[in-house]
Amino acid sequence: MKMNKIATACLLMASAYGYAVDPVTLNITGNIVASPCQISSDSVSKSVDLGQNIQASDLQTAGQATTWTNFTINLTSCPAGTTTAIMTMHGTADTANPVDMYKNTGSAQNIAVQLQSQVAAPLGDGKTISGTIASNAYSYLLRARAYTQNGAVTPGTIAAVVTASIVYN
Repeated sequence: MKMNKIATACLLMASAYGYAVDPVTLNITGNIVASPCQISSDSVSKSVDLGQNIQASDLQTAGQATTWTNFTINLTSCPAGTTTAIMTMHGTADTANPVDMYKNTGSAQNIAVQLQSQVAAPLGDGKTISGTIASNAYSYLLRARAYTQNGAVTPGTIAAVVTASIVYN
């Protein structure tokens, strides 16, 4: 009987000291992303010359344009596991043709800069172009030209700044 009283006392003491349970929830998260490629040194800051002797008289009618100037943006040293690169264009859109044209900030009037892929996909502000990485590299094949929506282009300079951001998958 004395043993039962000791056992009962031990159980009462144990229940008074720690049988209350506080739940703990652990939310463990993470995100694995593709490693970036390197932008080739010839593509980090690209100058695209649309021509230095464009005749204003050739751009007097609505819808006229200069010839396309092709260029590339090259990605190299893409790490294993990086399969896709998506480039998004950013710049001041031309109000008449925002889908694939940028506002001329040069001194010529009634002219815009048109930007597309070499297969004619429009690359205006906010537009994207996707490329599949092969052999650890990819080249975006692009083209640009001067275009007049309304004609009556005046002599002067042509300038537009377009930046690109690239996301990798």
